[in-house]
Amino acid sequence: MKRFLALILCALTLLGVTGCDSSDAAAEGGDKNIKIAILDTEVVFEADDSYINGITMAIEDLNELYGDEGYTISYEFYEDGSVFQTGMEALNQISADPSITAVVGTSSLNILDVAADVLDSAGKLLVTYYSAPDSLFENGYASVFRNCFGESDLGTAIASYAAEQEDIRRVAIYHSDTSYERNMVRGFLRGLEGTGTQVVDVAITTPVEDELDAMLDKWQVLGVDTVFVSQYLGEDAFGILRRVRHRNPQINILGDFSFDYTDFLLAAADVSDDIYIATPIPLEPSEKVDDFYTRYREKYGAEPTQWAIQLYDSVRMIGDTAVRIGSTDPQDIAQALRKDGYKGIGGTITFDDQGRLTGRTPRIMVSKDGMFSYIEE
Repeated sequence: MKRFLALILCALTLLGVTGCDSSDAAAEGGDKNIKIAILDTEVVFEADDSYINGITMAIEDLNELYGDEGYTISYEFYEDGSVFQTGMEALNQISADPSITAVVGTSSLNILDVAADVLDSAGKLLVTYYSAPDSLFENGYASVFRNCFGESDLGTAIASYAAEQEDIRRVAIYHSDTSYERNMVRGFLRGLEGTGTQVVDVAITTPVEDELDAMLDKWQVLGVDTVFVSQYLGEDAFGILRRVRHRNPQINILGDFSFDYTDFLLAAADVSDDIYIATPIPLEPSEKVDDFYTRYREKYGAEPTQWAIQLYDSVRMIGDTAVRIGSTDPQDIAQALRKDGYKGIGGTITFDDQGRLTGRTPRIMVSKDGMFSYIEE
């Protein structure tokens, strides 16, 4: 149904203009213009400058590397507002623009399903950098790639970490009643099978104060030493964090990237240290990573988060691949990525036949002073 709706909306918007296929406008006749659309909400980008700075560095580096060869690489930001209607308006603008080669986005999971349908049908390349549900890659898309981990992998990874900690033995789970978070919880439960760590309660997000109080009372009676929080909204994640930590400052908090908002972490500084999450970003420690961070600090005078490299690699992957194969046609780039992958700052990126990231394992991060950093491994 979602696919049908997306295609109808795309067709209505583009009728008489370009159709829903932009491949004819791609790299024919030696076109060397590579325009990348960034589809997301300003709320995410404004919370952490690393997002836009990583993109800016990638675009500048690409033009410096390939400008003498006649290439021009650019980007344009399209606001989706985390709202379906706003997202559709942005998607239809992108689909109607034959100059756009690829799209990087979006952090809005409620828009991503339709974005994949619309953009793949329009012949645009889509690289997801933030997250993308496992179910998205059951649809046989030709030009959709997940440069991040799915929810099942993230749930299993944080569970594996929990099982290795002596002070994590009785876990309560608090999750949104949404498919992505439910699947992450399933991965978490699978990851704890056969271990000494036990899940003693599972609760769905509630705004009702009496229900929250009763839930916290029950966790105290059950001897809960750890809460695993998986939320669709960052506000809900930090809301339960405050309530739990105000009752028990020593309780362990496990979570997902709904906690990864610098502004929220700083605003909740009294309770936001020592939150452990599995990062969706495929970033491996290396000298290249260290050099990038040094260059970032020198350029911006600020400390980068891991999102700088994630956006940098996602953009560079598109531009570098297009130049390497001598084509700006999105479908040619997609075929090359599926076949050869890409060696980025954060490590080697490879994809399976469905466009899913392969050959990597999520790493664990911990919060401190308003930022997440990787734990020692």
